[in-house]
Amino acid sequence: MTFTWDAKQYLKFSDQRTRPSRDLCERLPADDGTIRKALDIGCGPGNSTALLRERYPHARIIGIDSSETMIESARAQHPDIEFAVQDATAMEKLDDDFDIVFTNACLQWVPDHRTVIPEMLRRVRDGGIAACQFPETISQRTHTIMRELAVEPPFDQYIGSGGVRPYCHLGGDRFDVRAYYDLIAPMAKQVSVWETTYWHALAGYEGVVEWYRGT
Repeated sequence: MTFTWDAKQYLKFSDQRTRPSRDLCERLPADDGTIRKALDIGCGPGNSTALLRERYPHARIIGIDSSETMIESARAQHPDIEFAVQDATAMEKLDDDFDIVFTNACLQWVPDHRTVIPEMLRRVRDGGIAACQFPETISQRTHTIMRELAVEPPFDQYIGSGGVRPYCHLGGDRFDVRAYYDLIAPMAKQVSVWETTYWHALAGYEGVVEWYRGT
């Protein structure tokens, strides 16, 4: 099944979806004039990229996403930021002198992390920062129910035999922190890892369905 992103549907929960990006952005260094160039991978409609612009108003901020629809929305809402249609699997085409490379809730959809993540880190200049957030929701009850129903009638005729698209974590169905640490540590001077749980009050079952229609 091919997934088509819908920026309007995604932004129905803009505040909730932006919260992890905001928290991650707060962990970045304050603006002291040394951050001149930042990249947002999987920028979507630009809500996360706008946070980088707020934090570093004088830096060159670039957002990339594989979805033309998302990039169109981002350009319309944030004309002061550079956006480009670019797949995260082709990061070798990007510059390698970014002060900050930022990505939120993107790489779980991108396969081959043992290749993609080192390539992402190579986009960062020496002394720069890579800030990456992965959602760890695959074991939540909502996802379990979706996977169970997706292969049953009548849903299977709409979703296909493959069911709900899986995350591309190194650990398969579960996020393997050790595997990512072992992958990243040889390329980094320092690695910080933490976990945050976000709770969202949604309007019943219909609200849950509306949320997942955007992802």
